[in-house]
Amino acid sequence: MNDEIAVSGAQNNALNTFDRKELIEGVMQKHNKFLNEYASEFNELENKMKTLQDSVESTKNNRENALEKVEILTEKRQLFYHQAEKLLDDLDSSVSNSDFSREMSFVKDKLSKLKGSLAPEEEQKQAESILQDISSLSLKTSGIESRLAVVNERIKDALTSNMELSSIDSSEESYNNTLSSLDGDIKEIAPRYQWLENRIQSHKEALQYWEKQPVVADAEEVKV
Repeated sequence: MNDEIAVSGAQNNALNTFDRKELIEGVMQKHNKFLNEYASEFNELENKMKTLQDSVESTKNNRENALEKVEILTEKRQLFYHQAEKLLDDLDSSVSNSDFSREMSFVKDKLSKLKGSLAPEEEQKQAESILQDISSLSLKTSGIESRLAVVNERIKDALTSNMELSSIDSSEESYNNTLSSLDGDIKEIAPRYQWLENRIQSHKEALQYWEKQPVVADAEEVKV
């Protein structure tokens, strides 16, 4: 009789051990199932997020470089016009001719206005008018052609700087629009991305817990 009890007890222990092992394996299988499902979507969103973040960083760097170039070109434009004015002042001081001085005063007044903020097309138009006036100055007196040629070059250099500047200003607006669009895309996927990241971490922690659990426990109930 005692042998039967012993056999029966052994059978019950074997059954309990099998049930516990099966239960733990089932729980782990459930967590692995969710991990695989979430990981696939998370990896896709992670790649997309990284691409968007890289694009944001690249766009910001390009915008910063553009802003630095804007500052440089703005200074160059003003410098070239200032040099042209200085050359005309020096030339005016060195020539004693009333007609020349009168015409020079007119040219310098137009050049002073040209230094202001003008649309590229308008600045081009005004500059061409001034260049024609400068050419007519050479008819008022002799021996100043080379000095007037330098003035012409400075004005043309200023125009070139302004044309580059107008192009970069348009690009800056494009950079800002691009950043706004990228930021919208990131905000759209961020909540799901974060939720998946948290769920994946939770299931990993659960798996680590169950992997450490013994298959056999004395009179211990497995709680899931």
